[in-house]
Amino acid sequence: MGTREAQVAGTRPSSSSKAQLSLACLWRESTLNVDLDFKQPFLELNRILEALHEQDLGPALEWAVSHRQRLLELNSSLEFKLHRLHFIRLLAGGPEKQLEALSYARHFQPFAQLHQREIQVMMGSLVYLRLGLEKSPYCHLLDNSHWAEICETFTRDACSLLGLSVESPLSVSFASGCVALPVLMNIKAVIEQRQCTGVWSHKDELPIEIELGMKCWYHSVFACPILRQQTSDSNPPIKLICGHVISRDALNKLINGGKLKCPYCPMEQNPADGKRIIF
Repeated sequence: MGTREAQVAGTRPSSSSKAQLSLACLWRESTLNVDLDFKQPFLELNRILEALHEQDLGPALEWAVSHRQRLLELNSSLEFKLHRLHFIRLLAGGPEKQLEALSYARHFQPFAQLHQREIQVMMGSLVYLRLGLEKSPYCHLLDNSHWAEICETFTRDACSLLGLSVESPLSVSFASGCVALPVLMNIKAVIEQRQCTGVWSHKDELPIEIELGMKCWYHSVFACPILRQQTSDSNPPIKLICGHVISRDALNKLINGGKLKCPYCPMEQNPADGKRIIF
């Protein structure tokens, strides 16, 4: 697992360099012997990413064409973006590349319906080719951010085809621990200094909330408005027939004589009519 995640996530610019280094050390020290057939898809993806970082689109285009049908099932625009970036590189070559750019534009035909506006913009830029694209209304096409975008798009879609998350779970957990540990050490010191007892008595619950940043937000969390507790698998959110949502524990506490009155509206209902919902 460590090998796979380190190989896929290790080349992504957005990953923590410290986390990557630690994962690499962990892999070496574990002396894991991973079968080459298992590693092959990830080695290929890393090779393609390295080529993209060198602004070589060839390997990525070959991969996108060979996986076209599966990418279409994901509603992926990877292949179009690769062709667009190649077309932009030709535009950057100036008037000498105009005929070659026009010839390459035939690759846009399969994407005309979904990306009509973007294709029109690229074709319109040809008018300014002789005057200099960098001083035209189409100068944004030459922005280097397109290369970072294509690397992110390729990584996301490739991981989707492999059934992986874009971010390495091991890397994210390690980076989160690096953020949380100093805070926990500080609160532990305060508790010991003030001789507070019972503040941290639950193994599965932290004494304070630790902000890990937006990058660690993966899904919504529902807190019961009645009991002020976060729902869980054992205490899931329940939608009443009136549309209000409370936790199952709150529902059980509100049952009176086999009936349930919504705490937010006058409607009475059968508790069994509540439906579990999943965020």
